[in-house]
Amino acid sequence: MRQPCPMCRAPHGRPAVPGADLCFSLSRSGGLCLLAFAATAVGADIEQLPASDVVDDVGAMRHRREAAELAACPPERRPAAFARAWTRKEAYLKGLGTGLGRDLRLDHLSTSPHAPSRVPGWVIHDVAAGPDHAAAVAVAEAPPAERPR
Repeated sequence: MRQPCPMCRAPHGRPAVPGADLCFSLSRSGGLCLLAFAATAVGADIEQLPASDVVDDVGAMRHRREAAELAACPPERRPAAFARAWTRKEAYLKGLGTGLGRDLRLDHLSTSPHAPSRVPGWVIHDVAAGPDHAAAVAVAEAPPAERPR
């Protein structure tokens, strides 16, 4: 079952298990699979590192700060930097339930290997996936009234 899309209300939002208070997300790429489960909205993404020409081809779809970060990155490091930002962003968008229907230029998730940019209401972490992949998980923070004390 799918929840309603937050953008158009059609039934292609986040996946859901009827009657269960569990959110989940699934991604697969290049023979690897990433699953994420949480009590709040969650998104997961894993991707093989792209070829350099792919990084250049999707430049118009990046946040302006991500584009600047990639331009400043040495060419041999751009595929990994791009994949970090892409998986963070796709995990976040899956968690929102919009997927790639949301404009990719709206959110800055950073290409930095140190940490993604902070997105209010969300915790985003990179997931170790080996030298040829990038992966990330985004989990919605529970509202203050629901957080354990």
